[in-house]
Amino acid sequence: MVNVICAKNSSDRSFSYTHKKDNNPENIKFKLHNHIGYEILVFLKGDADFIVEGSSYALKPMDIILTRKDEMHRILNTSPRTYERIVIHLQDSFFSDPMSSRYTEIFLSRKAGESNLIERDAVKKSGIFDILLRIEKYAKEKNQQNELVIRCALTELLHQLNELKTSGGIVQNETVKNIIEYINSHLHDDLTLDALAEKFYISKYYLCRCFKQFTGFTVNRYITHRRIMLVRELHREGKNLSAASSEAGFSSYSNFYKAYVNETGYPPSEGLSGNSR
Repeated sequence: MVNVICAKNSSDRSFSYTHKKDNNPENIKFKLHNHIGYEILVFLKGDADFIVEGSSYALKPMDIILTRKDEMHRILNTSPRTYERIVIHLQDSFFSDPMSSRYTEIFLSRKAGESNLIERDAVKKSGIFDILLRIEKYAKEKNQQNELVIRCALTELLHQLNELKTSGGIVQNETVKNIIEYINSHLHDDLTLDALAEKFYISKYYLCRCFKQFTGFTVNRYITHRRIMLVRELHREGKNLSAASSEAGFSSYSNFYKAYVNETGYPPSEGLSGNSR
């Protein structure tokens, strides 16, 4: 992977802007993941599908994808063509100013995995690429004083995005979407394959096959990942890890510890200490 341009806010880490390029992306496996804050993906070049919470978007150059912190997603490259994109990450602190907080609406006023896409025709007419070119100009100058200017340009970008409407290009499986919504709202319950199959009147075989097809995760791994996300959020709010893991649906702290290490490769005391990751 080559970072063509990279700009980060050094004072409070409230934003980052990266222009990335991958040659032969078919050889790269982009894992299903989520972010602490909000993500804006500007698709520039390649052949790829964007998979998020049981939905799949076939991307075209100049499409924009929006995701918030609770949306698990990944890119699936479908050819060896160079994959080029701009990735912008914004943390909650970016929206701390009352005048900026309203710009979270485009991320939050929708269900998970729905209306993530702003199609390229709307993007072309909006002037958004002029804003992106300005940001890259400021980033290339590598002047710390330009951080404020980049922040202002990002705010302008958010304003334009909120003026546009998210739209189609989506492939969904309603059963998988309903199961995901149920899991997300019942993490503390006994979410076994048998219980879910009975709840939705489907076979375990069909459940496992469709869920993996539309999310990239097995059902059990999705549940575990979601519970870990909830522990992380509860820990940030001040709860100790034992209480947070119990509230998130883990049967014991030991089970949470094992799941966290398997998922991340490091223990919770390292990964969650000081909310560092």
